[in-house]
Amino acid sequence: MNSFYEWLYENYAKPRLSGAQLSSTYHIQSHEWQAVAETLSRHDRLLSYDLMDTIKNDWGALVFACGIQTGLAFAEGVKE
Repeated sequence: MNSFYEWLYENYAKPRLSGAQLSSTYHIQSHEWQAVAETLSRHDRLLSYDLMDTIKNDWGALVFACGIQTGLAFAEGVKE
């Protein structure tokens, strides 16, 4: 089962968490938000970045956990 976790992380979670696999729409909206954030006070700008990172990390962790659960369900009864 350990090889499955490694595969899942390397082929699914890692690329998505790095942002490399995200759509061009995401990158465009991210740049637009960064331009807007530059107009905010330092406190508000940092708060908005913290909130965005928290949402991204929570979403990533949830998706990874769902992937693990799905993998375990598929692997049930299969021996390595």
